[in-house]
Amino acid sequence: VGAWVGGSRATPLPVAGPQGVAEITDGFNAAYRIDSTYRMAHHGPAVANPSGYGLAPEVIDLPAGPGARAVLLNEGDLQITAFLVNHSPVEPAYGFRIDYKGRSAVISGDTVYSDNLVSVSEGADILFHEALNPEMVSAMSQAAGEAGAAPLSKVFADILDYHASPVDAARAAEAAGVERLVIYHIVPPLPSKLLYPVFLKGTGEAYDGSIDVGEDGTLYSLPVAGGLDIKRIMR
Repeated sequence: VGAWVGGSRATPLPVAGPQGVAEITDGFNAAYRIDSTYRMAHHGPAVANPSGYGLAPEVIDLPAGPGARAVLLNEGDLQITAFLVNHSPVEPAYGFRIDYKGRSAVISGDTVYSDNLVSVSEGADILFHEALNPEMVSAMSQAAGEAGAAPLSKVFADILDYHASPVDAARAAEAAGVERLVIYHIVPPLPSKLLYPVFLKGTGEAYDGSIDVGEDGTLYSLPVAGGLDIKRIMR
């Protein structure tokens, strides 16, 4: 909504995803439809262009097989590739690689350790990989059970089998030969940097490169000339 009105967008925002993406975009469009009419009435069509409201689904159909990947966008120096990862029973689940003028970044999406991700990530400058610390989450599951919160205990136990551990992420980065690993989708949330060494235990033995625990509001930029710029744009 903010990009539509604030940017006076004239066409719906494209949203690319696997089968099922249309159901999601249709739901958001329906949820905000009434709100959109208020904005059109208040700001007028020059600002809240009726033709620009909402989301437009674009279905990504990858070929079958564990090594599935496909180029989604190839415009000039920019190429975006989608690839299959393993987040079963969430199927299909995709990661993405972005290449621009010789620089490259990979986003894992939700996944366990994935050979396909390693293959696609080879030679990338930076890998953003999700991670869940199994020791921490197992302790949370046990504590929830002891407190009588059986459903929550089961949820904590269940999520152990479809997320990568920090060491898994480090192994993937090492195998792919990426220069820097940024861990995101951090489970459990870490309220203090004092917990970072606990969360990352074992990663230094698995990966020789630099590892960051991703923090909200951090901007990673890959200049065409080389190097890496890291800025905190939100505190």
